[in-house]
Amino acid sequence: MATPNNTKLNWAVLVWPFFYIVVLVALPIFRNQFAGSLPHYILYPFQGMPLSVLWFGTLGGLLVSLYSIITKQEWSNPFSLWHMFSGMLGALYGLISYILIVFLINAVTISNSFDRNSVAFDLFALLFGFGQSTFQGMLKRFTRSIFGNRTGADA
Repeated sequence: MATPNNTKLNWAVLVWPFFYIVVLVALPIFRNQFAGSLPHYILYPFQGMPLSVLWFGTLGGLLVSLYSIITKQEWSNPFSLWHMFSGMLGALYGLISYILIVFLINAVTISNSFDRNSVAFDLFALLFGFGQSTFQGMLKRFTRSIFGNRTGADA
């Protein structure tokens, strides 16, 4: 396999997604195994956030990385770091999407009686993990609408 500019595939690009998958499979096992001995704030650090949100966000990040490798053949050195950390970035975007959606639901409704284990949260985490650049653009526009367009490092 070679990219159009004849650079060889960096095998670490393919190893990292499998590492993330192993971690994703191990997290629920670890959580269930030590549920009786660990404090609640370690097991559920984000007020009962379902672990599946991180799982689906990471899965979205891995999917966009594999999609880029397969369809665009982008795996050379400029893209290696992105491929290595796209799963982690997808998990962070899944977490941010969960926090934003819960905040919006709490702001609009009077009661706090919605289902936090809803599949909709997992779906949004997957979509925001996969559409990382779109989600970044949305966050930038939202931040600029609140704080204004500042001149500086991110002008």
